[in-house]
Amino acid sequence: MTQSACAPTRTRHLDDIAEGLPQRAAALSRLFLTRSTLAVSRTEAGVLRAVSVAPRRITELAAAEGVTQPAITRVVNRLEGCGWVTRQADPRDGRAVVVRLTEAGRDAFERLRAEYRALVHEEMATLDDDDVETLARAIDILDRVIDRLQGREP
Repeated sequence: MTQSACAPTRTRHLDDIAEGLPQRAAALSRLFLTRSTLAVSRTEAGVLRAVSVAPRRITELAAAEGVTQPAITRVVNRLEGCGWVTRQADPRDGRAVVVRLTEAGRDAFERLRAEYRALVHEEMATLDDDDVETLARAIDILDRVIDRLQGREP
């Protein structure tokens, strides 16, 4: 089949992906978080993940989560109230603060990750090997797409 003969099918597939991928990802996140023993929102989980890698400024967290600074401040306040994060002076700029993960926060985040892994193993156990390989390959492909999108100007 020539490239032009495949174009309508490819376009239809791209349209299906554009519409379906965000919905499916959001549904998986919601379903997982409702089954977690930790009562955290998707945004709270995202902040925990971000600060598990490195301390982050409020502005960085807000941009990464796609919310306003006041909204992310409320999220950080809640996580701080749980003892999972702390605010500290930014070593690069004493006027600013960074949000750091505490040991209790690291434990909570690791528990969240372990619960998610267990759920994925349980739910994906019914898939055949080809489907598991396809999903693993999809992760690599999505990582490349994310890297390209993050490199673009908004």
